[in-house]
Amino acid sequence: MAFDGFFCSAVAAELNGFAGARVEKIHQSSQTCFFFQIYHNGRHSNLVISASASRPVLAVTDENVARPDTPTQTCMLYRKHLQNARIVSVDWIENERIVRFVFESADEMGYIKKKHIYAEMMGKYSNVILTSEDDRIISAASLSDITRSVRQIMVGLKYELPPKQDKISAFGISRERFSELSAEKEGMRISDFLLRTFLSFSPLTARELAFRTTGDCESLLTNSNAPLLYNFFSDFVNSVSQGISKPVAVFGADGGGVEYSFTPLTQYGAPNVTKEYASLSALLDDYFGRREEAVNIGRYSRELTHTLNTFLARARKKLVLLKNELADCAEMERFRIYGDVITANIYKMNQGDESLVALDYESGEEITVRLEKNLAPAKNAQKYYKKYAKLKRASVSLAEQIKKTESECDYLESVLSFIDRAASPAELAEIRSELAEGGYIHGSDAKTKKRSPASKPLSFTTTDGLTVRVGRNNKQNDALTGSAARNDIWFHIKGFHGSHVILTPDGDSEPSDRDYTESAMLAAYYSEKRGSDNVGVDYTRVRCLKKPNGSAPGFVTYEKYFTAYVDAKDPFAKENKTR
Repeated sequence: MAFDGFFCSAVAAELNGFAGARVEKIHQSSQTCFFFQIYHNGRHSNLVISASASRPVLAVTDENVARPDTPTQTCMLYRKHLQNARIVSVDWIENERIVRFVFESADEMGYIKKKHIYAEMMGKYSNVILTSEDDRIISAASLSDITRSVRQIMVGLKYELPPKQDKISAFGISRERFSELSAEKEGMRISDFLLRTFLSFSPLTARELAFRTTGDCESLLTNSNAPLLYNFFSDFVNSVSQGISKPVAVFGADGGGVEYSFTPLTQYGAPNVTKEYASLSALLDDYFGRREEAVNIGRYSRELTHTLNTFLARARKKLVLLKNELADCAEMERFRIYGDVITANIYKMNQGDESLVALDYESGEEITVRLEKNLAPAKNAQKYYKKYAKLKRASVSLAEQIKKTESECDYLESVLSFIDRAASPAELAEIRSELAEGGYIHGSDAKTKKRSPASKPLSFTTTDGLTVRVGRNNKQNDALTGSAARNDIWFHIKGFHGSHVILTPDGDSEPSDRDYTESAMLAAYYSEKRGSDNVGVDYTRVRCLKKPNGSAPGFVTYEKYFTAYVDAKDPFAKENKTR
């Protein structure tokens, strides 16, 4: 775990710089995650205390934080004790993965009392514990069972540190003492030696010191490399003691987080990419923000995709049934002909006849018409005419329903393509809002949540300096195209689902061929044909577009247009620059 004792020391030293800040608001997003809106040195920020095993964060950020509509009982308890409190200090509990936040706040009688929050960053054993001035537990994210014999975490009990480990502190170790310890463990992997002998080390920092010493994370401890190891060990521990940190994070080729630390990580090479940060807060915010965003995108997209696929399957099934019914309506002309034949030969028919053999004047062939013998000839003709009229009305209605259902299928498929290309939870939230307005998502979640500000279309500048805007969803497509000037140029992937792209000319001058090409490439790239070669993109002036009344979001029609064939790649990526 990267959040080891040394990391806690570095985080505490950084956050202690916010001593004196006042707590204005408190929110809780999960059992072990709290957000404190603080005011410090004339600016508002958010102190994040998250002891989650999957998202350990102790940071101050300017980013917006989750604010659940209904506060939990624990959140209300924190507000009771810490609302308007002042941060006195942030301390590291030496050799532990624990950071203590000390607050001063007024009690019910107006007396200033200290309160503590112990953030225990211990992986699956992580906890957030609120205590009184005398360290009596007021609240804990995870309470222990009453039968537990070691270190009970229960309201009202005295807070105790975790049991001591059979290791020694890394601080103040002399070269002679280090030599004695290393001699006892000769032949052991260096990383294992550090991890098993000294407190506060994690596998990551132990491997890092091994790599700095020998260039190999798996190297063994020997008499020859022990002195060099001590040099790196001593420099490392001294930098921790002095509060020196150089935050870095390592990301894989796919952009996913690999590891993070308060000290440079030299053990990772290509294709991994190392990113440096100005503070540990910025590091944790970016590293876990990316991970959380990826998780949220995956979760929200799966939910929306499942919902849409259900509606799409239902619409496709309905379409098959409607087309089958319309095929049955093809019989209506036969019924009209039967009526005409009966009417033309009614003079030679008698009630009680079971059939009529006569000439069909339209085809010139002799046909047999079945009759109901209890009906008069004229009534038999009326019966066939009524069947014809009923099927004719049904065919008109079915044709309208088929057109409407085909349009719905096309719309749902377009939304699915936007979900596949969504790059943030905010984009998915807009798509969810669009579906809620269309009646595809029901319930209080879609109705009662506050509307978040609509995101803006993507904006690019062509090589020759013109502005190109790209819609992120169907509602944005409508808004983008609807607000464009009549002389603007509209682009869209030919025959597939994608974004509306608007190229804005510079006055009355005609855009260059390169402007057209780059805009067409954007339309192809932001479509379901992304990554393909030589795909068609239609383009025309905005004045040539029509938005039919009652049509689905993002749907337009056009007749006058041109088609360009380009590669569906980002024209502004270095490897795809237009020459």
